[in-house]
Amino acid sequence: MNNTELLEKYKDYTITNIEDLILKMKLEDDLSMMQSTMLLVLKFKLKISEADNYVLNSKAWSDRKESVEKLRDNIFDKLKNRH
Repeated sequence: MNNTELLEKYKDYTITNIEDLILKMKLEDDLSMMQSTMLLVLKFKLKISEADNYVLNSKAWSDRKESVEKLRDNIFDKLKNRH
């Protein structure tokens, strides 16, 4: 499904049931964290950082949170040490 089709599919979701939406994106539509974040930005007009925070801290992605944060920390450390 493309973004337009997904946004139509998710039209009845609001920010108050965002946990359910994120779970649906992951389990039913097999979207990645990045894809889910992008769709939240488009749907709710959120900043990328806000949408990322919702996805990263969601119950749906709780099993990946620690590894994602570790990866991000490693990337930021490497970037910081390049200067």
